[in-house]
Amino acid sequence: MSVGKLSEPKDRFTSLDTRAVGRELSAVAPAWLDRVFDAGASGVALAMRSPKEGRRELLIVPGVYAALLPGPREHAESLGPVARELRRLLGSAQLVSAYSRPGDRVLELELKRGDDPEAPWLVSAELFGTGNLLAVRGGTIRFVLHSRRYASRTLQMGATYEPPPSRRDPFSVDPDAIERLLAESRVDRISTLAARAGLGGPVAEEVLARLGLPGDSPAPESAADVATGVARSLRELVDEVERGPRGWIYEIEDRPVDVTPFRSHRWARTVGVREIEITTFSEAAHRYFEPRQAVPTAAAAAETDRRRRLAAQRDQQLDAVAALTRDAERLKEEADWIYAHYAEVAESLARDQLARPELRRREVEVLDRRLDLGDAPDPTEAARRRYEERQRIRLKIQGARTALEETERKLRAPAERPRGAEAAPVAGPAHRRLHWFERFRWFISSEGTLVLAGRDAPSNDLVVRRYLKEKDRYVHADVHGAASVIVKWPADQRPPPTDLTLREAGQWAVCYSKIWRAGYGAGSAYWVTAEQVSKTPETGEFVARGAWVVRGTKHPLHDLPTEIGLGVVTYEGEPRWVAAPPEALRSAGGLRVRLAPDDERSRNDRERELARELGISRELLQSLLPAGGFQVRRA
Repeated sequence: MSVGKLSEPKDRFTSLDTRAVGRELSAVAPAWLDRVFDAGASGVALAMRSPKEGRRELLIVPGVYAALLPGPREHAESLGPVARELRRLLGSAQLVSAYSRPGDRVLELELKRGDDPEAPWLVSAELFGTGNLLAVRGGTIRFVLHSRRYASRTLQMGATYEPPPSRRDPFSVDPDAIERLLAESRVDRISTLAARAGLGGPVAEEVLARLGLPGDSPAPESAADVATGVARSLRELVDEVERGPRGWIYEIEDRPVDVTPFRSHRWARTVGVREIEITTFSEAAHRYFEPRQAVPTAAAAAETDRRRRLAAQRDQQLDAVAALTRDAERLKEEADWIYAHYAEVAESLARDQLARPELRRREVEVLDRRLDLGDAPDPTEAARRRYEERQRIRLKIQGARTALEETERKLRAPAERPRGAEAAPVAGPAHRRLHWFERFRWFISSEGTLVLAGRDAPSNDLVVRRYLKEKDRYVHADVHGAASVIVKWPADQRPPPTDLTLREAGQWAVCYSKIWRAGYGAGSAYWVTAEQVSKTPETGEFVARGAWVVRGTKHPLHDLPTEIGLGVVTYEGEPRWVAAPPEALRSAGGLRVRLAPDDERSRNDRERELARELGISRELLQSLLPAGGFQVRRA
């Protein structure tokens, strides 16, 4: 195996790395904390004395790594505010235990001070995202390195401490669950294990290397056999770490690219990689990460700070979407439960109203469940309010997801160029010329005819007012608010469009209407001539922006499937991504996938997977897709 894909240097701990340091730290407990020192630009060092191991120092660089090193080590005499406060709070405390939650990158220390041994301290080092360091006593945060506010928890002085949301331990998942993940995935093995199974890229690569399996094969391929092997390899990895981790550094041309608490099979089989074995994982981690903690330049520091703020913002947005989704699901479940037990709820409410008529808000207890109905006069109103509140929250979820996608786009973008700096020349070919119709939705039919449609109300007005000509055909889904679709009459000597093109245009109109979002498998549309389309209403009528009046006979198009294809067509020698009826793309040889309506809640995940599979940006994919959820069908 060549270095290629694997040569990107590791920049922070994995969950197994955190587990390894937790294992080393547990071996020195109990230990007494002597001092706290600053370590580098953003870390702290906890100097300890252990009856078992002598002097040790726990180095913590939040968001990057931790290491238990031999002590004492040299430190600056003057203390920064972080080290000074932690020394005040934790001085002379005893380390009782250390713990790393399986699958997470959080290292937790329990300490007790002699002045109050019954009220232990919890020190939590978060090694994920932008990182954090907290000291907690009695459930209250007494110190926090970075104040943060998430949907699920607030990290600030005096707040009640809530740990990061628990994740499923990916190292104890049974083979059946892994098999289901692989079988249901539409991407390759390594992407599925890294993202959906929660292993992360390096661990997923290691597991597949131990099995001798290619990572770029489709995930469903031999899913049962692969799942059994993955579960076995994960147990082997954990056993190696738990036995007392040594450390290995891997270099390419004297450039360190990875550090692990196990002997790596993926690197051992890679040509040109040098393996260095070190007595403990902590020493290996420190040797690997410490040179990377040099003080950055002002520009690099500003860019790092920008990305960390964006990463923190993304974490908050993810938490917000998760919390809102839970609220929406809870409200629907409660409303459904009220209707399922309508008679019992009505009877309990009536008894409470008779017994306590003065109350404005009421609770009912039915089948050992207590439910707050507020001031609703009856169960129907209580359920209706929950459905309405759920709908309001779903709109908020859409807005939160849009904001999250924008944050992710900024994180993916290259570093911002300082003002006044010269733009670097762009490598590669110049940008292709955009044709007039590319401001709208468009595709080329099976007969080679151009079909276009508006994206919103203003473009619906523009596409008809400016581009609907005498011989063109106007197509519209048989539902209010759908896009205006135009089938252009060929300007050259090619034959005019037939029913084949009109049905493809009708199917396309159906897919970009409310019919798709409603999840129907088929819909209807109609077509008329250009002369039948007008903006002039009848007396007393009003024509909204984006809408048009159609007079005369409508030619119906029935049983049009709500199915859209994504693919590439070549127009005037240049390839372009389009969304079109599958048959239109298939005739041009560019069909990649077919899409059908599905639950909207799964759209975000499926967008990411599909963009990765097709090799296009998520922004381009979103510009092609209809509004609503979708499922992917093979071409």
